Amino acid sequence: MAQPPQEPEWPTYQAGAQSFVPDAADPGGPAALVPVPAPALPPRPGYSPQDPLVLAAGGSTLRKDGVWTVPPYLRIHGDIGSVRLDFRRARLDSAVIQLDVSGGAGTIVLVLPVGWAAQSDRLRPGIGSRRIRVLEEPESGQPVLVLSGSLGIGTMIVRYPNRGDERRLRRQLRREQRLRGETPQLR
Repeated sequence: MAQPPQEPEWPTYQAGAQSFVPDAADPGGPAALVPVPAPALPPRPGYSPQDPLVLAAGGSTLRKDGVWTVPPYLRIHGDIGSVRLDFRRARLDSAVIQLDVSGGAGTIVLVLPVGWAAQSDRLRPGIGSRRIRVLEEPESGQPVLVLSGSLGIGTMIVRYPNRGDERRLRRQLRREQRLRGETPQLR
């Protein structure tokens, strides 16, 4: 009488362990398990001119403040919303940040730390307006934002922090201290 076909033995492993596949080097023997390298993560956007980090507001508000990493290549789309980027607590990967702007009908506000600079020679205003209230050349050792693109009918404001920004930063720092379980020291 014919034997029923045997079920193949599938390698088993626990969740969180390395991935394994059968070794094809020994076709006559039992399958040995060989570790498979984890797939490489794709590079993060913003680290090449062909793949900038895109920040688009659409019809809403996009805010980046607090601690965040600024890659060397950014593209901002204001669309019909608003974009607000606060660079005061940002971590930089480059001393020169290429920022391509597509304003649309929105508002873009960039708050820079004192000493930073923004060069807007390559920025076309279109019908919109731009108010650049920062230095064109950075202080020694400070980064520079190179602005390019077009504002469309939108508005772009590049400035140093004002009292409202300082008040917002103090509130944010107090909130972060409370989340860490510390007693807020800032007033």
